[in-house]
Amino acid sequence: MSSGACIERTLYFAKPGLAAEVLATRKRASAVRVEIGLPHGRIVSRAEGSDSVADVEWECRFDSRQARDADLAARAASPEFEAVRKSMGALLAKFERHVLDVAAEPERPLDLTGWPIVPQIVSFDGPRGVLTGFLYLPPGDGPFPAMVLNHGSGVTQDSDDICKPSVAATLMQWGIAVLFPNRWGYGRSPGLYWRDEVTGEYGTQEYDDQLLTRLDNEAADVVAARRYLAGRAEIVTDRIGVMGSSFGGTVSLLAAEKEPAFRCMIDFAGAAMNWERAPRLADHMMQAAARLTQPAFFVQAANDYSTGPTRDIAAHLKDRALPTWSHIYPGFGVTPMEGHLFEKHGNLIWGPKVRAFLSQYL
Repeated sequence: MSSGACIERTLYFAKPGLAAEVLATRKRASAVRVEIGLPHGRIVSRAEGSDSVADVEWECRFDSRQARDADLAARAASPEFEAVRKSMGALLAKFERHVLDVAAEPERPLDLTGWPIVPQIVSFDGPRGVLTGFLYLPPGDGPFPAMVLNHGSGVTQDSDDICKPSVAATLMQWGIAVLFPNRWGYGRSPGLYWRDEVTGEYGTQEYDDQLLTRLDNEAADVVAARRYLAGRAEIVTDRIGVMGSSFGGTVSLLAAEKEPAFRCMIDFAGAAMNWERAPRLADHMMQAAARLTQPAFFVQAANDYSTGPTRDIAAHLKDRALPTWSHIYPGFGVTPMEGHLFEKHGNLIWGPKVRAFLSQYL
């Protein structure tokens, strides 16, 4: 007998005219289950016009056959549950019970209740000096797969918002470690803030040229972050991916092109605020995307400043042999900035697709 997870499914076939009473009785049975400390289970009833066989079905998942046996024993020991069972019997023309082994299912998210979402503050060598990073480790012994998570342009050196714990927690509950580096000139790392180097007027060729140079240099910081992470004993060296939003999405793409050892890449809204105003940067990103040697996922909300990055890059890569995912979600919030911050605040929405991507490719 299998000792793995299983599902118990019971089917109730009502006597003529008694389907509503069968449903009500099944609901009472589940209420009693909760009272005696058992899980409620899932109840479904046959929709009008449906060709479903049973009038009412109940199912419950158990982590093992032993857990189901203990559940059966608790039911049998409850006079209240036995009374409901007896009343149900009088309503039925037929009853079936099936126990199904669970062949495969997604791993359940780790329970982070009581686990501090507080990173270790680390330092590592970047191309232009020592940089600061924030390392999050999930519960467990490890070693863990990991993502280098990259910030946008808003992480100023006087910012209190420097380590993005909400996105890190989303990845940690999937058993993924996270390194959040502050690139040169941001947060707690030394250097010039990007606007001190990109002095050209927004939308001009000078701005475009300076921005491309700056972000290409920042991508080298991301490659250095991966090198540091690969040297940590808690990390699976060949299972490190890269992701980020806005400037962080752009440098994730450029870093993945520079460093084939990145296992996969996710770009949230990279260059959305610059796509139509910095054509040289946009073209450079398109060409870098075409040279990627790892699976890639491009993600945005529909009300971002521009969905051109996701739309255009995905179209440019439509014939690429390697896996390329793209998804433009419905609007998130009421302003372009709220849409632009979809990665930071919309993890309940993007989580399932990103988890599916990482499950396959990280």
